[in-house]
Amino acid sequence: MYKVLLIDDEVIILEGLKKIIDWKSLDCEIIGEAEDGETGLKLIESLLPDIILTDIRMPKIDGLKMISMIKKIKPDCQIIILTGFRNFDYAQQALNLGVFRLLLKPTKKAEIITTISEAIEQIKTIRTRELQIASLKNKIKTICGEEESDKPEDNDKFQYLVNQAIAFMKINYPENIDLQTVANHLQISTWHLSKLLKRETGNNFVDILNEIRIDAAKKLLTESNYKIYEIASQVGYSDIAYFSKIFKRITGVTPSQFRNKMYKL
Repeated sequence: MYKVLLIDDEVIILEGLKKIIDWKSLDCEIIGEAEDGETGLKLIESLLPDIILTDIRMPKIDGLKMISMIKKIKPDCQIIILTGFRNFDYAQQALNLGVFRLLLKPTKKAEIITTISEAIEQIKTIRTRELQIASLKNKIKTICGEEESDKPEDNDKFQYLVNQAIAFMKINYPENIDLQTVANHLQISTWHLSKLLKRETGNNFVDILNEIRIDAAKKLLTESNYKIYEIASQVGYSDIAYFSKIFKRITGVTPSQFRNKMYKL
């Protein structure tokens, strides 16, 4: 069964979620509940839930910070936000952090059930992919750390690993990920992943990650009114000076120049 954790500072909401949803029919069980983010994080660390239903504004810890920490504890956890807080910027930041779905209170029972079902399908997809990667790892483990074969079938396996690595990076680029994070996800060594990325793309890990982040930043610069330091944070850079340096190196202009240029078009 899929493990579900409920987090909300309104007891009536917690009780309602437990009673109105037929969790067994969804192949789910509620393994815990919390009335604030701090308690919720402790439960997440010990119980490792598959799905979390949570409010975004609660006492003791900011909702966005909590979501970011959840993703570090259990990256594949599907987070569903139930909130009455109607702030687009706040919601957009939550989605950028990897929230599966955001539902506004009051929420219809059918909508909650549909969202949970879709989250379960997402979990199944992730687990299937992980099994495929594990199987692939077993097949190529004899050559990990050794010179790769030039056989076509081996090349296909290597390309598959690189594609999975880049797909993972495109999903998790807002987080503080590194080569080790991606290698652990693929269950291969950092040495092997680094070699495959360079071989298949011609670029190293940092260059690929920077390209992904800057592409996301360019989109935010043209499609939103976020301040540049906010965009830097949303795409994974804690240092705005470093963000501006990387942005100019890749695009040839600063973030401000890029935004001004786009507005003039």
